[in-house]
Amino acid sequence: MKPICYLLILLLASCSTDKITQVSIKNENDYPIAITVKANNCSETYAGIQAHTEFKGDFNWTDIEKKDGEWIFLVQHTRSGGMDSFNHGYFVKGELYGYVELISQGSQLKVRISE
Repeated sequence: MKPICYLLILLLASCSTDKITQVSIKNENDYPIAITVKANNCSETYAGIQAHTEFKGDFNWTDIEKKDGEWIFLVQHTRSGGMDSFNHGYFVKGELYGYVELISQGSQLKVRISE
C-alpha cells in the first residue's frame, strides 16, 4: 500500500496547474522579427526570430482575466523598428486554446489557433 501512496504523491507533486499554449512562429521574411502575443492581461514577446527560421515557445496564461477577448499579435521588423498589429479569433471567459501557429510573410500574418 505504501508504494501506491508514494506513487500518487509523486504524481500529484509533478503535475503543473499552469495554463500553457504552445506557440510556433515561422519567419518567411528576409529579416529578423519579434512577435508579441497578447490575450487580455497576458503578454509574451518572442524576440530575435531570424529570417527563414521557425521558433517554438510557450505562452503562459495561468493568470488571465476571466473575460471575453481576442488574440492580438504584434509583429516587429527588428531592423527598421516598424510594427504591424493583427487581431485574430475570439475566446470566451479567458479560456484559450492549446496551439497557435503563426507564419509571418511580408505584411501578412497567417494564424491558425487550434486545440
